[in-house]
Amino acid sequence: MCQVEHRTRAPEIAVERRLGRGLGALLSDGSDLDERTSRELPLDRIRPNPQQPRRRFDTEAIEELAESIRTHGILQPVVVRQVDRGYELISGERRWRAARRAGLSGIPAVIREGVGDAEMLELALVENVQREDLDPLERAQGYRSMMSTLGITQEEVASKVGLKRASVANHLRLLELPDEAQDALRRGLIDMGHARALLGLRRRGAILKLLGVVVRRELSVREVERRVREELARAEGGAGARAGARRRPPAWVGEVEGRMRESLGAKVSIQNKPGYKGRVVIEYFNRKELDRICERLAPKKRV
Repeated sequence: MCQVEHRTRAPEIAVERRLGRGLGALLSDGSDLDERTSRELPLDRIRPNPQQPRRRFDTEAIEELAESIRTHGILQPVVVRQVDRGYELISGERRWRAARRAGLSGIPAVIREGVGDAEMLELALVENVQREDLDPLERAQGYRSMMSTLGITQEEVASKVGLKRASVANHLRLLELPDEAQDALRRGLIDMGHARALLGLRRRGAILKLLGVVVRRELSVREVERRVREELARAEGGAGARAGARRRPPAWVGEVEGRMRESLGAKVSIQNKPGYKGRVVIEYFNRKELDRICERLAPKKRV
């Protein structure tokens, strides 16, 4: 028996509460609709959702689902929208992949009308958050995609997915980790608590050095936090002992950086010098994000 296919309406109800009946209804599996609404579509005419935040699919789990489909068939249709020369998945990519693995040529599908790209991203992210837990980095990348594609703030993202802004901000900070630390998080060698603690060390070398110790010794999150505090204290003490050493930024710098980060939806750092001289550095990751930041800071005049 395939537990994945036998689902209740509870996840969809939760989605509707967070998104409202409009978007929530788009995630319906079609079980409350008459048979004419669901139709068989050729698998080769359906393509994955390009806004899908999940980047990795468990091969073993897909094979298990494929075996269930060979035995019981598809018990729940996928949901698609019509695009040029075919269809695009809104939800149900695991079933679509498993059906192909099972050797099927078609799959039952519910076709939804009027779903734009922005809604596709929201639906893909919320469906995964509700039904299949994304890893922290996939969530972070999904949130960043929403901010970049939709031109919205962290607070607006939090509202759309039904989370607190602090939770969205904490996920986005994970993207500041070195690649090696992100890979360790992705592989389950550390969890989000370890990752957040490591972010207290700003230098890449210090993060990687402690990361190695964490993985080898399987340190707890509290132990990592303690070591980070000790490392920061040593660094601050050593800096204070050196003449002309750079001082720790005043508290207002971190507070203003946080406000600007929230407003722009981007990493911001303030490099302040005596006499309130310095510079503000805003980071971006692609052309679309640069355009979004420019539009927020200096919108084009429209006639």
